[in-house]
Amino acid sequence: MANRRTHITSPTLRHTAAATLLLAALTLHSVAEPIFTVRMKGRADGVGLTAQRLAVENARRQVMVDVLQSMTNSEDMAPFRGMLRQASRYFQRCHLLRTDIIGQTTVVEIDASILERPLRHDLAAIMLPRLPRPPSVLMLIAEYIGPEAYTGGPTFDVAESVFRERVADFGFTLTGMHSLINHFDIADLVAVINGDVSEVAAFARANHEDVIIVGSITTEHDPLAPDSNMLRNRAAAVLRVFSGHDGKMMDLLTSQAIVQSVEPVEGGEQAVRDACAKLVGDYIVAVVLTMLSLEDESRVLIEVENPRAEETVAQMIQVIQRVPGVHSVERLFFSETLARLAVDYDGPMADFSDYIADRMINNRKVDVTRCVKREMTISFQ
Repeated sequence: MANRRTHITSPTLRHTAAATLLLAALTLHSVAEPIFTVRMKGRADGVGLTAQRLAVENARRQVMVDVLQSMTNSEDMAPFRGMLRQASRYFQRCHLLRTDIIGQTTVVEIDASILERPLRHDLAAIMLPRLPRPPSVLMLIAEYIGPEAYTGGPTFDVAESVFRERVADFGFTLTGMHSLINHFDIADLVAVINGDVSEVAAFARANHEDVIIVGSITTEHDPLAPDSNMLRNRAAAVLRVFSGHDGKMMDLLTSQAIVQSVEPVEGGEQAVRDACAKLVGDYIVAVVLTMLSLEDESRVLIEVENPRAEETVAQMIQVIQRVPGVHSVERLFFSETLARLAVDYDGPMADFSDYIADRMINNRKVDVTRCVKREMTISFQ
């Protein structure tokens, strides 16, 4: 991520050995430091150099407070006392733009360049034990391993197995290809992986996980020398992280790895594993920070089991639209075995459930089998 200037806006939070594992995982992969810049004013009583330095320090502290509040949606800075005490490690530079004297008060304006990587990582380590529940993560990662991969088609199991093994102690619920093949064609999933942000966002919102990670890993196989049978197998991973709640793209993760071997598929698979291992720390950080995004209390997610026909879903939508407090209904996904709807609704869920329960839809009675917070599952008797 290149230097960028941003004015902060906003995104709450619970475990403990996992946070230590996260700190260890973050040491596996180092890249050029991404930076963002925040403009801030600070003030201090008095005039002169001492007052100016104090005003700059006050501005720097306020930068940290605003950034942390923005990323956590929390006014409570108590969990971040350590970060605030060591704020200097997150600043690459601090440029004093202007100094004004107003009566006996010194007012400064600064541009603070923040090192994003250590800030995100330390924040994630603090917040991981405070997440209200373990994240659910859906991974759709295609691997093109070996010279014939582009004609034979991708595999989907190597990267998933690496992440599943490396984050086993963090309590994440991970699902992958096996949860998708009953509802999607392989060609459609490959199209999602190669799709633009809006297409992947629609896929993310149509699924039922907190975090959706979509991407591909490609390999290249070049001889070390013209007369050598030894290959240099290079894997390049590009993963996009989306919020399953609103489809917003939250992060982009990239890495590369090189493995030498005689056999390209074997060497390529190991290179893919190494490239994924480098991303484990950033992967965990991205999941934790995605979980900090606000829940939309006006949105209800409904899963319809075994609708069988689109007419059933269409009639279901008509019934839901008549519920008092419903403003709109969006069909996110349909198959004969599963459908998902998003409902813009500002009333109590008990009233919503009571209204649709036992209704006849396409000659079948509605059964509300689950209703937890703003999520509901419907089946038919």
